[in-house]
Amino acid sequence: MNDPAVNPPTPSDAPTFDRRKRWAAYFSLVLIAAVLWPIQQNWREDPRDSFPLSYYPMFTNKRDPVETFYYMIGQDAMGKRHHIRYKDIGDGGGNQVRRQLRRIMNEGHAPELAKDVAARMANKDGKPWSELVSVAVIKGKYGLDPWFVQGHKEPVSEKIYGFAKVERNK
Repeated sequence: MNDPAVNPPTPSDAPTFDRRKRWAAYFSLVLIAAVLWPIQQNWREDPRDSFPLSYYPMFTNKRDPVETFYYMIGQDAMGKRHHIRYKDIGDGGGNQVRRQLRRIMNEGHAPELAKDVAARMANKDGKPWSELVSVAVIKGKYGLDPWFVQGHKEPVSEKIYGFAKVERNK
């Protein structure tokens, strides 16, 4: 008996667009507009990037083919290299320790840092840390295309700023 041809729906039977649905629709439209808003920067002569409305220049800017990195390497008796974790180098997060490392190297204190880290490594248990015989503070240059595209993980060049032997009391 609910045949639409015989009994057409009345407006009271139609689904309502209540207040909650209206707010959800407005919120969705505002969110979509916020996500699309940064696209306008692509047509500006001098585009500006600002968080959180970013047009992602980190993906479009030209980069140098070679990047410089500051790090520490531990070497075992067999000559195998092991990257020293940032937690073993200094206090703070990875980027903070990386900046501290660069500052220490620029100030000429890399030999002291190497001695400090070597002393920490002397007290470490577990492989590979317990097998390290030396640590080095290094400034390395890496080719980005060879690293990411061809998988060549070797540095273009390295310079050692600090070196220390790991002396264990066993």
